[in-house]
Amino acid sequence: MNWPWSWMKGKWIAGSALVVVAAAQDPLAELNDLGNRAMDRRDYAAAQSYFRQAVDHFRALGHEYEPHLAASLFNLAVAVCAQGQRQDAARYYEEALTLSRRSLGPNNLRTVVNLNRMAGNYLTLGDVERAEALYNEALRIERDLYPNDVQLSYSLGGLAVAHLRRGATAEVLPLAEEALEVARRTAGENSVDAAQMYGNVGEIHRIFGRADRALPLYRKARFIYEASVGPRDPRVCSLLAQEGLLLMEEGKLTLAEQALLRAVEGLGQSCPSCAPEVSVAENNLGLLRLKQKRYGEADRLLSHALRLEEAYFTKPARAMADTLHNLAVVREKEQKHAEAVQLRNRAATILAYR
Repeated sequence: MNWPWSWMKGKWIAGSALVVVAAAQDPLAELNDLGNRAMDRRDYAAAQSYFRQAVDHFRALGHEYEPHLAASLFNLAVAVCAQGQRQDAARYYEEALTLSRRSLGPNNLRTVVNLNRMAGNYLTLGDVERAEALYNEALRIERDLYPNDVQLSYSLGGLAVAHLRRGATAEVLPLAEEALEVARRTAGENSVDAAQMYGNVGEIHRIFGRADRALPLYRKARFIYEASVGPRDPRVCSLLAQEGLLLMEEGKLTLAEQALLRAVEGLGQSCPSCAPEVSVAENNLGLLRLKQKRYGEADRLLSHALRLEEAYFTKPARAMADTLHNLAVVREKEQKHAEAVQLRNRAATILAYR
């Protein structure tokens, strides 16, 4: 990859707003309505229970209820994903997409929504190639049929992040800026959709070494999220983790520590099972502890971040190689030279594989 990374490698999670597609009107759709209300109050366990019941009911009703079943499976995937269970969510998204394509058609807007959400989930799990294929499929449909729908922004923004993960940099900023423009036009300047795209553009500027442009975009995104979904939402915490990384790189260690502790503590309260978000926040706090020469804490944080990545990534990812590299630096400081060599070798193997 030809990104201008320093040895202190920060990371980013491309989350997405919790959007639920309602099932078609039917007496059993009450279960989906109850699930949607539970989602609105962020009671994801209750939502998951309602959606599972809906899935079981619609599955038992047979072929003609496939559109209802697809919607319930999609809703279940969203609820499961909101609890950090992204590998389970992938299976529900897959089945929902198969049913939606068959019963509603490949160009139906609900099918497109499923494509984008499933792509975002795979991107978080490190399956960049699969995510790109899904985003490209959605983008072709949106360009033709839904140019004024917010889903276009999710495909554009997702592709920008996916290209970054692959190391392609030339086209990412135009894609992300178009995604932001579409989100602002279709969903509104202060929508959660626009917030995600502000964050994506900010991350691209950070990676390109333009901290002066990245930080205001992160903060714009965070302020929108805080007003819309509250200060402890995982998306707020993810942005705080990136703000803390920038502040640390600028030498503002006190402010960096405040942001990073808020990120880690907020995730511990709002979604401790959100492994990708937690691993990023702990990685960045671990880098701060390394800079502060608090090597024991840095080791603990980076080691835990690595264990989380080993559990949730579906295939070797650059993010894991970065964590291995960061942890190797700490082990060198702790005079554990043989362990540092092993960690660097693992990182090199991952990068060679990619």
